[in-house]
Amino acid sequence: MNVNNGSTNIKGFIPGFKYVSISITGRQCSLMCEYCRGYYLRGMKSASTPKQLYDLVRQLYKEGVKGILISGGFNENGYLPVEPYLPTIKQIKNEFDIVVSIHTGLVNEALATKLREAKIDVVDYELIIDDDVIRNVMHLYNKKGEDFIKAYETLHKYGPPYIIPHILIGANYGKITMEFEAVNTAITTNPEILVLLILNPTLGTPMQFTEIPDVDEVVELVRYVRRVFNGQISLGCMRPLSTKHVLDNKLCELGIIDRIVNPLRSTYDRFKLSIVNSCCSIPDELLKNHGMIII
Repeated sequence: MNVNNGSTNIKGFIPGFKYVSISITGRQCSLMCEYCRGYYLRGMKSASTPKQLYDLVRQLYKEGVKGILISGGFNENGYLPVEPYLPTIKQIKNEFDIVVSIHTGLVNEALATKLREAKIDVVDYELIIDDDVIRNVMHLYNKKGEDFIKAYETLHKYGPPYIIPHILIGANYGKITMEFEAVNTAITTNPEILVLLILNPTLGTPMQFTEIPDVDEVVELVRYVRRVFNGQISLGCMRPLSTKHVLDNKLCELGIIDRIVNPLRSTYDRFKLSIVNSCCSIPDELLKNHGMIII
């Protein structure tokens, strides 16, 4: 086993004030997933009308923001109700030199095409294929894993240029169930990046006391991803603080990840990480073109 204790090519991603998340639904969400219940919408800026979105982005751009993530609560069919905003998003792309990424959910061909026509750069797509998670955790009672796979393939064929799969490890109440299968599905489209998230038991949600996946199990999964995937692997923003020190350092030591979000200072110092002021799902080409690699 090769263990790295010094400099690496791993990038530390710190969105900070340069890449801003915006909810177009405020704190409203029809799904109210067991692990979130709308909690993570609270940390986003809100723009509940297209005009509010335009005015907010215009101000953010003046302040030096390089990119925005369009997000919010999903509707009962499992997708972000973004269509009324698409003309404004296209206007934003035409007027400002800014990266636009989006959480879409389960889109069809027509909406995927409209996303591309709006000049959106990146889709952050949560790929869940465990029917139990879809039904019991996400409350999508009329959807199955095959629907998530179909939407993923549809986005790849008709959607924006970059479709970046996100896999939530431990979504089935802390158990690793179909994550390996999700990885196998994700890599069929040869994405530039694969983002791995880890269930973070959140206060005030039904999963607040859920036991998180064992570090060794997570490492085993990441090792598998590294064996079968030639693109960049990112350890995303959702992961428990309690495991950060051990897990982050272990993965950096093994050299099996390429990106890591909000690393601890000790990890940054030990592995001499370069810092990027962006979401971790943004491909290198966009990072370079928009000046987001600063070290």
